Amino acid sequence: MIEFKGINNNWQINILNTTSLLKIKNIFDFPEIVLKTLISRGIDSEEKVLSFINSSVLSLYSPFYFKEMEKAVKRILDAVSNHELILVLGDRDVDGVTATAILYRFLEKIEANVVYRVPEGQDNYGLTNDIIDWAILNEISLIITVDCGITAIDEIKRASQFKIDVIVTDHHNPREVLPEAYAIINPKVEGSGYPFEFLSGASVALKLVLGIAEKLYFKEYHNQELVFIDIETTGLNPFTDEIIELGAVKVKDGIILEKFVSLIKPKKPIPKEIENLTGITNELLNKEGKTLDFVLEEFLNFAGERKIIGHNAIDFDLKFIETHLKKMGKRITNPVEDTLKMARVQLKNLKDHKLSTVANFLGIYFDRAKLHRSLMDAIVCAEVYRRLLIFRNQRYIELLEENLPYAAIGTIADIMPIVDENRNIVKTGLKYIKRTSVGLLTLLRELNVDINNIKAKDISFTVAPVLNSPGRLGDASFSVELLVSNKISEIQELTSEILKKDIERKNIIEDILDDIEMLISVEDLRNKKILIFSSEKFSKGTIGLIATRFCNIYRVPVVVMSIENNTITGSIRAPSFFDVLAFLDSLKEYFSQFGGHKHAGGFTAKAENIELIKKKMLEYVENCKFEEEKSVIDFEIEDPEELNMNSVRYLENILQPVGYKNQIPLILIRNIEVTSIKEIGKKLEHLLISGKKDNHLFNIVAWNFKEKANGLLKENEKFDFVLRPEINIYNGEEELRFILYDVRKTCG
Repeated sequence: MIEFKGINNNWQINILNTTSLLKIKNIFDFPEIVLKTLISRGIDSEEKVLSFINSSVLSLYSPFYFKEMEKAVKRILDAVSNHELILVLGDRDVDGVTATAILYRFLEKIEANVVYRVPEGQDNYGLTNDIIDWAILNEISLIITVDCGITAIDEIKRASQFKIDVIVTDHHNPREVLPEAYAIINPKVEGSGYPFEFLSGASVALKLVLGIAEKLYFKEYHNQELVFIDIETTGLNPFTDEIIELGAVKVKDGIILEKFVSLIKPKKPIPKEIENLTGITNELLNKEGKTLDFVLEEFLNFAGERKIIGHNAIDFDLKFIETHLKKMGKRITNPVEDTLKMARVQLKNLKDHKLSTVANFLGIYFDRAKLHRSLMDAIVCAEVYRRLLIFRNQRYIELLEENLPYAAIGTIADIMPIVDENRNIVKTGLKYIKRTSVGLLTLLRELNVDINNIKAKDISFTVAPVLNSPGRLGDASFSVELLVSNKISEIQELTSEILKKDIERKNIIEDILDDIEMLISVEDLRNKKILIFSSEKFSKGTIGLIATRFCNIYRVPVVVMSIENNTITGSIRAPSFFDVLAFLDSLKEYFSQFGGHKHAGGFTAKAENIELIKKKMLEYVENCKFEEEKSVIDFEIEDPEELNMNSVRYLENILQPVGYKNQIPLILIRNIEVTSIKEIGKKLEHLLISGKKDNHLFNIVAWNFKEKANGLLKENEKFDFVLRPEINIYNGEEELRFILYDVRKTCG
């Protein structure tokens, strides 16, 4: 990468792979800026591009990747059958509220005896001894935590002493020692088995719901080991042509357990067209091929008595195999199923029912160069089979459509990276928002959110803050009730109350901001490595928002502490170079509770220790050497014609949903001549800059850049700008503008 130093940051410029760019340019008729953005994010092949732009509910990872999912599902269903009282314990923020609603609604649907709790009033975060006492009093025998629990080591041990099982579903970072829970479902736990670690708490709760649903709705498929098979042959006739490769995979609940593949030495050389089709050469077969008798014996041992499934297996693969087995005096007695026959019934309108065609329709994309090799085809067939089962199960599809909007909101609100499975969850969740609960739809209507064209930013800036407000003020159950209620009159009352609490939250935050601004105005912040604020005036429900605000402004760790009833509740937010969990862990002897993520966390402690805690925090940062991670410019654009209204609109549509780690790209454009500079904003703290390059005009908005750019920016001079393009809508009119992230004077 090439370095770029501006007035705001030190940057690294990502250099695009021109070979990959040309490769996908020959396949996709996208604007240049779209192609460059995809390449800059490692989306550099046909199958990766197709997977990126075609999200599907069918593409979600199996919940049974979690190694303890089966154990958790069985315990919950036993509790339902035995009419045990189950407690769903959530958190007060949007992720916790949506997670609670997802699990509680489904357990009610399957007629579980279930109640929920989220922190109210002065309640502390997570599983506490007070909650365990309440559970004992109410004869609760199973607690399921959502968006919390992974650090409740002592509390879970105490619960078990009273014969209360605890299933932890969480997404926060664990400590070195895990709680002795009945089961733990958390992608951050080492050895969890899950292929993606950045799920939100709501999405982890959804995975648990889907695990239960699979056990209930797919009884013949669930927890069964199946064998998927494919063969490569020299022709179509099982009596005259030969098998040259046999591949198979052993699969349970959508997860590959074991693979089998073997080349088979034919009796005569294979035709050239077969070599070209499969990539299997006579030389390779002579070198690595085994006898057919030996391979079939191995395969029969591999398959055992399990069901065998293939694409056209009945009329092709198994006919070849059985023809030869008959000569060996053997036969296949396993149950058999055929995905070709399934697809012809379920997907009648496809142009054909080849494996690749069916796979692509179901959102499965792969390197076409690897097709016509038996193992790859068997793997694709296994995924096709799973998705066909889901596709035809209306109850399961409806469950996804009802709950994905909640998981999407939790993901966006908790600022999870919108990549990999999260992008699928958010994109499909927003797509199905119209099919969500009456309560959420009522709130969206009151907030004037267009459900036909809802974007991630609508959740971030409009919906999430409002849903968050009751929890910030100690009344998180208002939001949960809105999301689980089906009573119209109750929903309208809850919506009205939540909107009032949002106004109250805003007023409280403004007061706290004023108090902190007064503290800041008398301090020299230039050499501060950490900002620490504490007051009895601060509401513990809003300190996280305050910490985030000042962390973003001053780019140092910020700790905000509220003091109530001799207890400190603290929240910390930090830039990328600072590890919050390591920081909190170093001070754990002073905390009653603590936890969080790498860049955000919280703690509780005794108020009498506040000065000591502040001192230890200052000592920690003074003794640490921090090297800030360099921010990355996605790519440089030399031709400004690549940036026009149509290309940027196309880019926005391709990237949606836009959010953390999936933003519109940051672009370096050199040699822009500034033609005018205007100060805007209440305090004239922002700049509106007009510029041009090669007769292409740039409208640039520089938020909070007046002081930073003081004395640098001048009209009729050239500068290199780091910009993010966007289409702004004002009074119903669209305009292309650019948000400034950094600038320097053009060299030379």
